[in-house]
Amino acid sequence: MKNAWNEISDTKDREAIDDYFECMSFCSIDETTNDCETVCMEKFLKGQYF
Repeated sequence: MKNAWNEISDTKDREAIDDYFECMSFCSIDETTNDCETVCMEKFLKGQYF
């Protein structure tokens, strides 16, 4: 059984991942993609995963 803290944490993780993928959808497909991917990771996932 999940407690309220786990549910809130899971929701925040999902929101961060959704925000990351939304950011990635604005990245172009060329050599600058790595820079865009890095910016998206640092902005939306760094606190959760890195």
